[in-house]
Amino acid sequence: MVGIGGRSKGCRTCRRRKVKCDEGRPGCERCRKSGFECEGYVRYHEFVDLTARLTRNEPPTKGPVKKTRLIANADGDSPGEPGREVQAPLMTNPPWDEDSIFTSHLIHRLFSWHEDDSSSYSASWISVLFRHPEDPGGLPMASVRALATSYFGKVHGHPDLLRKGADSYSKALRSLRGQLQDSDQVLESEVIVAVVCLGIYELVTFTQPWAWLQHYKGLSRLIALRGPHRHQSGVAFSLLPTVRTSISIGHLVDRKRCFLEDPAWKTIPWAEKGLDAKTPTDRLIDILCDIPGILEDCDRALDPTTPGHARFTAELCTKILSTMDALYDWRWAWQDEFPDATYLTVPNNADSPGSKQLPPSPFQTVIWFHDPLRATELSFYDALLLILQSMCELFKISMEPSFAPLMSDPLLPTQGSRMDTTLEICRMADYQLHDLRRSSGAFMLLFPLNVAYRNLVPNSAEALWLEKIMAWIADTHGFEMSRRENMPRP
Repeated sequence: MVGIGGRSKGCRTCRRRKVKCDEGRPGCERCRKSGFECEGYVRYHEFVDLTARLTRNEPPTKGPVKKTRLIANADGDSPGEPGREVQAPLMTNPPWDEDSIFTSHLIHRLFSWHEDDSSSYSASWISVLFRHPEDPGGLPMASVRALATSYFGKVHGHPDLLRKGADSYSKALRSLRGQLQDSDQVLESEVIVAVVCLGIYELVTFTQPWAWLQHYKGLSRLIALRGPHRHQSGVAFSLLPTVRTSISIGHLVDRKRCFLEDPAWKTIPWAEKGLDAKTPTDRLIDILCDIPGILEDCDRALDPTTPGHARFTAELCTKILSTMDALYDWRWAWQDEFPDATYLTVPNNADSPGSKQLPPSPFQTVIWFHDPLRATELSFYDALLLILQSMCELFKISMEPSFAPLMSDPLLPTQGSRMDTTLEICRMADYQLHDLRRSSGAFMLLFPLNVAYRNLVPNSAEALWLEKIMAWIADTHGFEMSRRENMPRP
């Protein structure tokens, strides 16, 4: 990843889409006609994917390499001055070798959601892994090298790189075991980030069916030991959305209560900034953190030998309803804040040269977004809604009917059936998998598509299509966990 000046003068949207821009002002006409939001002509250094140069075996162009830097807060491992901005070098004058190119490719393709994030999380937590480049065999560099090399090898069909990545993975595991035994190092942010990378490595390589879950469980124990106060600023704060989501999904698959449901974890990290600083994503993750405990209670309620069974079940039904209400409140607030976040278009309507064609869509229209973050939020909302709706059906909890004269698209609270919600997730896949999202859209879809698949009728046209989509994600973006036979059951 390097900063390169003097590139195309087109708008950012056209450059991402790899189409010619008419350079109209203030927004280009091509974006308007194609239904895209023109992102303007701001000049700054970007992440550049050097994949093509490596695969053609061409030497890199010689010349000065500019610095690429991220704005980051002070490290949050101990309480510090909140909001203080420091310059955190991500890669400074990196050497032109395979490791640098693999890492550039990884960040450009998979961690691209940080590029346009203007929230308080815009300090990419991945930057912590590059603090000690002088220690290439240490945990930070070994973990990112394992992920970057294997990811590159997987998406470009190089088995030798998968073997090389596995070697780095083994080194990272050995280093991790050593740091876990050191009371001074075990709670460092770089350990947390390394474990996140190792978990994603397993989602890509799928060396063992539940290895990714073991990393998520280890991450859960480490974060619980750190406590919420250590996540009030800096890298530790920017980690929150990723680690809370990963940990909650791990507990959800395990159907075991998660410590993140404790109110302290929903308030203390934002205490200095104020709860108003929470993003819509933060508030949705708050609800996600409650779901694993409800699933555990559902299993207990299905056991007639549970002490006080009738009362326990009644209290559980109340909890399900209150969580559903909280989810609906979130959706109404989201609608008020982003009333024009979506629009309908035909499947595969956007040109994306160089990308593999998606399987033909069975839908007449798909849901498109002006902001990728909104797409992630709405797909996660639908996934949580499906889980709660299935609980309501299991315990015969009646829901309020919709009084809306017309069905909205996307659906508003109480509108539609479980199948309608399921198909809504499927209709968002085109946008998430479009070339503009690179691999980050596919990564964000892993959980929602898993939930949607479990709610489709087996062998239906939609289920067969989704199986092809999941295989496409594995083949194109490297996530072996997305294949039908590998997907966990929530």
